[in-house]
Amino acid sequence: MLYIMKKIIKCFLAIIMSILGLFAFIGIISIVICNFAITTNEYEVTIDGLNSSVRIVCIADLHGKEFGEGNSRLISKIEVQEPDAIFVVGDMVGPDATVEEAERFVELVSALQEIAPVFVSNGNHEQEYIEATGDDLFGRIADLGATVVDDSFVDVELAGSTLRIGGTLDYLCGYGLAEGETSPLLDMMDDFNDTDLPKILLAHMPFSALLNGGYTNWDIDLVVSGHTHGGLIRIPFVGGLYAPPWEEWWPTYDMGYFELGNGTQMVITSGLSGYKFVPRIFNLPEVCVIALIPS
Repeated sequence: MLYIMKKIIKCFLAIIMSILGLFAFIGIISIVICNFAITTNEYEVTIDGLNSSVRIVCIADLHGKEFGEGNSRLISKIEVQEPDAIFVVGDMVGPDATVEEAERFVELVSALQEIAPVFVSNGNHEQEYIEATGDDLFGRIADLGATVVDDSFVDVELAGSTLRIGGTLDYLCGYGLAEGETSPLLDMMDDFNDTDLPKILLAHMPFSALLNGGYTNWDIDLVVSGHTHGGLIRIPFVGGLYAPPWEEWWPTYDMGYFELGNGTQMVITSGLSGYKFVPRIFNLPEVCVIALIPS
């Protein structure tokens, strides 16, 4: 009887080890694929006040990575989408970016500007890089003809529709401010809000809008974000495993389309790279396409 039990336990352990080995093998294959391949995910967003459909490409979280020499594969992937505009929503350089890495980002924006008008918002890593080096990164990008929206906004005509596009890295709820205290962002948002035009806000971190329900203070049609890396490791049929703060483990807001209420919608791109030393698994780098549809 003892001999039979030992045989059963050995068989059971062998099966478990085989399953774990299979998952490890599949995971390694996925890491390799997610290091090179790029997918395209498209979302339709209905917005009041549009006169025509507008096709947007959104990218984020490149972290200094290159897809082909000079990001040629990434540029080609974007070009075939035939966008009316391109949103670049932060963390395109890495957390320890060099001047050379920042220059590659500038060169990428220059190439994208040849495809469609480019709108660039700040990410926490660009902010860290600028503070560390003093590089006028966004000034150099603006000199290329791209539009930088960093606690600012512009009114633009795209594909026959006029929209207001703003951007921020700060919190719409006034996080950290005393009651009644204002800030450059809140002053900007008062002006941003004062229009009947459709309003799109580029906010690198989803929680810039979500924290304390900050988005409810403003009449925003669409918030476009990155930062989450799609949850980095995606569990099939479940979702992302980990996203950078605030949500971290098992995030609700990992990637995709969300209806926040109060008429505000959100699209989060899963971005293009891993996070620090953690690779992407079952989570292909993404070129996010947003089709804005008149209601």
